[in-house]
Amino acid sequence: MSTTSVDVKRGFTLVELLVVIAIIGVLVALLLPAVQAARESARRMQCTNHMKQMVLATHNCHDTYGYMPAFGYAWPKDSTTLRQSSTFWSILPYIEQINTYNSMPAGQTSSAYFNGSGRPISINVFTCPSDSSGVNKSGQGAGWNLNSYNVNGEVWSIGDYPTMATFTDGTSNTALFVEHMALCRNPAGGNNATDGRSVWPAVNLTTGDPVVFWPNAAVSNAVPPGFPGFATQYSTAKIPDPANGNVPSWKAPQAAPRLGTSGNCDPLTANSGHPSSVVVGLADGSVRGVSPTISLRSWNAALTPNKGEMIGSDF
Repeated sequence: MSTTSVDVKRGFTLVELLVVIAIIGVLVALLLPAVQAARESARRMQCTNHMKQMVLATHNCHDTYGYMPAFGYAWPKDSTTLRQSSTFWSILPYIEQINTYNSMPAGQTSSAYFNGSGRPISINVFTCPSDSSGVNKSGQGAGWNLNSYNVNGEVWSIGDYPTMATFTDGTSNTALFVEHMALCRNPAGGNNATDGRSVWPAVNLTTGDPVVFWPNAAVSNAVPPGFPGFATQYSTAKIPDPANGNVPSWKAPQAAPRLGTSGNCDPLTANSGHPSSVVVGLADGSVRGVSPTISLRSWNAALTPNKGEMIGSDF
């Protein structure tokens, strides 16, 4: 009598399957932070490249005219064609946007183009991919032409056109541009009327000027002669620095602040979507990341071009 053997193919048991799933879950948990970090690194690199283009554009303006474009004044100096211009508008020809620049009707101001729903303008260089506040990569959001950067008012809003001679503290020690979330909505931080908007063509505060740290913001409504805006003062723009004799100081930058009306994004300082730094463009053409833990003394020294302050090693 013969017997026939039958091969039985054995499958996974439930326990084995659960172990495999658990291992896959652990691997995903280990890899996900690395993937997210790599993506953020790429976004930060692109943001840094955008900042570099803007800084170099201001240098090209200086090479052409002998001075940089002051924020809110005629461009070029004494022009009757462009009577008031945002610094961002003035540098358009130097970031390959000459057609947009030439589209401005004679005798207008760059604020004529502030409303994105009326005149949407796509300027990719003016947006940071880590800015998740409500601006798309083309620069529109909430019906406005928004950007992810601000000019440093201590340089651009002083009532004159900056030149290289302006930076007696050193061009490598002075910030020209800082990151700023496009929609930094925090009523407690000031700038309530504009909803914390950063509208890059604007030159009037009620729209949402792309400028921060403008002189007298915290203590006076006074502005330089002929200056087009900033009739409002914000008492919270500066805070006392206990490490420096309680000197009123611009607030430290914010990295990845909470957004929305219940968040902590402060429109009266620099801020970014990066988790550990804010990208800053310096007057020498370089770009660096600044930690939100920088001392107020070093941060304020980096914002002023000619007051003789010493910058610490934390900058």
